[in-house]
Amino acid sequence: MNEIILKTISARYTAAARDMGDLKEIRGGLFHFSCESYSLDGIGNLFFIRMRAMAGLMKMETAVLTPVERDLSFCNFDVVHAAGTHTMIFEMYRTCLEERDLSAFAPIREAYRQLPDYESAPRWYDEFRLPPSMGKRGRGIAPEGERMLLDCLRQYLDVLDAAPECDAEAKRAQNRIYVDRLLREGGMAVDNMKKIIGVEKTERLVRTFMYDV
Repeated sequence: MNEIILKTISARYTAAARDMGDLKEIRGGLFHFSCESYSLDGIGNLFFIRMRAMAGLMKMETAVLTPVERDLSFCNFDVVHAAGTHTMIFEMYRTCLEERDLSAFAPIREAYRQLPDYESAPRWYDEFRLPPSMGKRGRGIAPEGERMLLDCLRQYLDVLDAAPECDAEAKRAQNRIYVDRLLREGGMAVDNMKKIIGVEKTERLVRTFMYDV
């Protein structure tokens, strides 16, 4: 899925790979993470992470697109395959300087309402999550789930194209509010990273390469 996301984004914006050094490949215990980070010309940052565990029985792909030069909230895409079940998630988090009209996502939610919803336990970041966010989970949903994520990506890029340019440092400061809480209060991927590579490297990965703050 990450390859399709990169190809779709690269068709609109110039993506330049960033050197991640010792953070490109991360191994610990049963987990293997592969990371990529790109600068998007005139837009901001794009980050990918792939995880394999338990000899490939569990797989995860995540993409995070963080605008810095355009005033739009960042988004992420998650695809998890474990024990024959797929989880497909698109999320947007409130990091705009000014509120944007996101009503164009409503038809996508309606088009895929027949897929079983993914229900997550309450977390601190729920207050940042925006209405276009949607998640699905079940067996045999991968083809339709992937189409849903691609529809969300294309709509997000359309909204991003229309978003106004903004002061990059002001936008980074706004993004940093979320990132600071993520590092302080945690999330599944961040918590696992801290156990594997320690707090210092995890903070460098998240701040520098995942969100560019």
